[in-house]
Amino acid sequence: MCKATKQPAHCHYLVRKVTLDYGIEKICTKMDLASQILTAIEFNWDQPCLGTRDRCKMDLNSYENSYSWQTFKTVGDRIKNFSYGLSSLLQPRDYLGICAVNRPEWIIADFACILQNIISVPISSRLRDHDIIFVINNTRISAIVCDQEMLSKFIQIHSECSTLRHLICMDPISETISDKYSLYENMNIIEKDGLSIHYMSNIEKHSSTKKREYIINEPNDCITVVYTSGSLGFPKGAVLSEKVFKPQYPTEYVSKLEKSVKFCYRPLVWITDRKATILGFLKGGSTGFSTGNVAQLTEELALVEPTSFSAQPTFWNKIYLEFNTMLLLSGMNNEECLLEQFSKIIPLRCRVISVGGAMVSSTILKFIQRCFRHCKIVESYGTTECGRITFDYDFLRTMIDYRLESVTEMGYTLNDKPYPRGELLVKTTQMFSGYINNPEETKEALTEDGFFRTGDIVELRGVTKQKPDIHVIDRKKNFFKLSQGQFISPESLECIYLQSLFIEQIYIYGNGLENSVKAVVVPNKQYAQIFATKHNLDSIDPINSQKLFYDAILEDLQTIAAQQSLQKHEIPSKLIIDFQPFTSENG
Repeated sequence: MCKATKQPAHCHYLVRKVTLDYGIEKICTKMDLASQILTAIEFNWDQPCLGTRDRCKMDLNSYENSYSWQTFKTVGDRIKNFSYGLSSLLQPRDYLGICAVNRPEWIIADFACILQNIISVPISSRLRDHDIIFVINNTRISAIVCDQEMLSKFIQIHSECSTLRHLICMDPISETISDKYSLYENMNIIEKDGLSIHYMSNIEKHSSTKKREYIINEPNDCITVVYTSGSLGFPKGAVLSEKVFKPQYPTEYVSKLEKSVKFCYRPLVWITDRKATILGFLKGGSTGFSTGNVAQLTEELALVEPTSFSAQPTFWNKIYLEFNTMLLLSGMNNEECLLEQFSKIIPLRCRVISVGGAMVSSTILKFIQRCFRHCKIVESYGTTECGRITFDYDFLRTMIDYRLESVTEMGYTLNDKPYPRGELLVKTTQMFSGYINNPEETKEALTEDGFFRTGDIVELRGVTKQKPDIHVIDRKKNFFKLSQGQFISPESLECIYLQSLFIEQIYIYGNGLENSVKAVVVPNKQYAQIFATKHNLDSIDPINSQKLFYDAILEDLQTIAAQQSLQKHEIPSKLIIDFQPFTSENG
């Protein structure tokens, strides 16, 4: 019984009630992705599918504390209509780029490509212009679906992309753009210099009365090209087929079971969140999209109430830092009460928290386990090229072969004690088939017998029930050498030093002329203010920090280094303190 409304307890409106009379209502025998999408739409037609936060009617730049949800039928109709519209613009096996913030139209465009055997190419809006041009030309993209913010960018670089013929805008096209182009009345197409600009909604409406035909992919056909950072300066595009998703395809559709609810806030250009959204869709789950405002992330998390939540270590590092800062302010005897307060960041309905994407320190992991006791805490590890490799330290042995290879130049060998260490090489059933139009990087990434070089240094802590216990401890490519010949892995040191309450962000660097590392530190402003008050300082000067503050940070890093048994050369000998946070915009 709810104390406020006096109403009986009930499930969240996005979750079907669990009853004892459920049964299998539909069996999908077709194991291609297009058929899986159409079956999910048909079976879950009246259920919530994709959700976005409501905008304030009085101020469109602000948001209400509510989400609106499109049903599977609404989303399904939009996918089908847009897919037919694409078939009049592109041929099967053409390439289509998608560049926008997370929103329903991103997924609609992605699924529409699958129904027409068009290859989707996610493009990050954070890429520099010359990298975007490279991606378009590297895959010979014919059309790009984008939002209003990126439309002018693609118009600007169009002359350098010989294959780009169509831009499809998710938002109404602004008058400043349409005034410069010729308008075609049949579909409100704007055209100039061989480039056609379409409004996505118009394509959907124009195609809603047309006969639809879908083209089924072959099992090994490329369905998407996902770009990652390349070692030669330009991004490299991993060629992925339906094998990425096939192991998790549902074969039976059961009614009246609790469905998953996901919160999508990390860019869909990353395969992790995109895959989770796609598989959730196939199983009848719903996905709520973040507005993209990091400051409102926890607020939106509470509104969506996902049944599971995944985040990178940087997210948990920030929560850990805020917790310890508040603990210091409130008094050390208030820890359990504060843990209870912070546990509400993750909604009670969330059953699983997944930590992955980068290395996480044992201190941070223990904090997560203490704070969010209502959830199962797991660590996951995978790569764009191979998919998920471990989950909760459970190596997916049925789908993966592996071996370790010594990296002697970094001091990691198979003979190390107490555990063998080396680079992890894997071969999976979900592997990519190479980097598109990039034989050099493909050859470098794969061994002669088809194993993928992950670039991750791991420690093999034993094998139980034929499943290895693997822990990532370092990165092979991300290191530099000091004057005495010691190899330094900055990422692992950064992970350790982020435990300091003084530090919001840290960058470890060095070179062959130095005998120890140095660090650029972005201090935690709240903790810096506490320090200034405690030591009777007027303020902490952002440009030329007080020596007392500088020495305190250095001493704290030395204390952490001693606790972690680090070597002298792994302790920063000099700090640069800068209160401006690291962002992709400032490099």
